[in-house]
Amino acid sequence: MIGIYLLLALLLVALTKLPVAVAMHRAGGYDNSQPRLQQSDLDGWGRRAVAAHHNALEAIPVFGLALLAAAHLEVAARVIDGLAITFFVARLVYQYCYLADWASLRTLAWAVGYVACLGLVAAGL
Repeated sequence: MIGIYLLLALLLVALTKLPVAVAMHRAGGYDNSQPRLQQSDLDGWGRRAVAAHHNALEAIPVFGLALLAAAHLEVAARVIDGLAITFFVARLVYQYCYLADWASLRTLAWAVGYVACLGLVAAGL
């Protein structure tokens, strides 16, 4: 299951890119020659989409290392499953809250995902 969770985490990053692409398209078309410049000019929903996507990229190493540590520390599969699913649900809620501009709920969702990562490591100690 570890490999599936790592694959899902990478797919989650791709999923968070979709709203960015929509925002860029609405801002005059997707500028594939200078996408970062175009993204820096986005505002409102588009700017939040970019920030949410960047945060998804930042979460990958934390989750990946926690998942690999849990496997190395021989954490029970049901514990890994529960914490990994918690992470994914939290990240989906985080993405939605970011796009909806619900800052407090977004922070709570981030914290739940991060605690799930901590739990993956702590369960093996």
